[in-house]
Amino acid sequence: MRNDSALVEPYYRSTPQDRWTTYGPDVADLCDVVGFSPDPEQRLVLDDAFAVDRRGKACSFEVCVICARQNMKTGLLKQMALGWLFITDQQLIIWSAHEFSTAQEAFRDMELLIEGSSFLSKRVKKIHRANGDEAIELRTGARLKFRARTKAGGRGLSGDKVVLDEAFALQPDHMGALLPTLSVRPDPQVIYGSSAGVAHSDVLRKIRDRGRAGSSPRLAYCEWCAPVLACASEKCDHEPGKWAGCQLDDRDNWKQANPLLGRIRANGTGLTEGYVAAEREALPPAEFARERMGWWDDPSTSDIFGPGKWEQGAREDDERPADLKMTGLAVAVAMDLKSAALVGAGVDDAGRVWPRVLQHGPGTAWTVDRAHELQARFEVPLVIDGKGPGAMLIPTLEREGVELHVATTSDVLDAFANLRSRVSDGALLHTPAPELDAAVAGAALRPVGDRFAIGRKASTADVSPLEATSLAAWQATIGPTTAPSVYETRGVMTI
Repeated sequence: MRNDSALVEPYYRSTPQDRWTTYGPDVADLCDVVGFSPDPEQRLVLDDAFAVDRRGKACSFEVCVICARQNMKTGLLKQMALGWLFITDQQLIIWSAHEFSTAQEAFRDMELLIEGSSFLSKRVKKIHRANGDEAIELRTGARLKFRARTKAGGRGLSGDKVVLDEAFALQPDHMGALLPTLSVRPDPQVIYGSSAGVAHSDVLRKIRDRGRAGSSPRLAYCEWCAPVLACASEKCDHEPGKWAGCQLDDRDNWKQANPLLGRIRANGTGLTEGYVAAEREALPPAEFARERMGWWDDPSTSDIFGPGKWEQGAREDDERPADLKMTGLAVAVAMDLKSAALVGAGVDDAGRVWPRVLQHGPGTAWTVDRAHELQARFEVPLVIDGKGPGAMLIPTLEREGVELHVATTSDVLDAFANLRSRVSDGALLHTPAPELDAAVAGAALRPVGDRFAIGRKASTADVSPLEATSLAAWQATIGPTTAPSVYETRGVMTI
């Protein structure tokens, strides 16, 4: 790997107005002293984020950084936090993430960083490690608190500086609850950090559009991504090794979207072309395009439930009824047979369905033993699509004594209609599951007669978690019927 320390300019950048000076170099110097030196791109953003006007107030109310994973974003947010704590002496900094585990990981990293430096640690009064109440408090009274965003939106996130990590998952209620609370702060800032947005990243997409247009004078915006250009062949579907001149194979594009590529940091970390090439082979094209190229998902082709409907049903795990009984259990297999999903579902006292991904993993061999175990626990038949990719498991499942309900085409169509209706009506609630959220974001509709099914071929993600969710929710609510389907008896319709 070459040690390429040259600045990779963001593909899109807009800077705040009324800049007089910046504390960015001071923050970078502090990071250098404690062994956490910023990359050139991080220094660029620090200069924008810490720019002040002649009154000493921040020029930017919003700072947004969008870049591929594992390049610079999380490190940059830590560098900003150090600057606020030890350079500009902000009294309350809130670091929030979509998932609690992400916020906890950020806390642990900051704790290790500060405790590993005598220059910083001697200024610490107390580190709070209680689960859900992680915080770092300085002798000056400054505090850095870590929180997970919940359905209550931005309540409890108000601070002088607010970090919204994993901003692709932001919802309107988060912003509606948060922003008004900042109006009484003397010099507030909101920091968005994210990789490219998914289909339902409506909040972040609007910020992106303002940043790319340069239309907001108090928004500092930097986005590293590859340009979305046409491939050499009009028929190119981005499958690796299939088409010459595919934009996903252009290594200049990789570098534009990944400033760390080809660079060795002082701590020995870096990103190699060999790794990205292997990732290109392993990931579905749509995932590689979003996660490594910075190409956003298009909401117009991926929104199967309606804008924001799926996100409105998201609930924290502790809100799930503790005594919920699983009355639905289903398995589904990806079209390429490379992965499978087992999903359970139960119905609460209010009639709302709660699906849960019980396991999702590579291959299919593991599904038989796991299905046997789960069926013994829940005492319900396992539903499987008799015309889907998982149908090849049916003989093995039956031989191993797993009680099955083999869903007909009519069952599958009923199940999906039931799922869409319940999501639309707010009668399906789900705890965060990345594999299920990804399936929803990448799913496409397929017309079957005058009804719809999940279109496996047109989808841009592994939709097996969503298919299993549909069947499990159907079993838990409508339930299998013994009457033969008109579609099956006539043999005129298959999925």
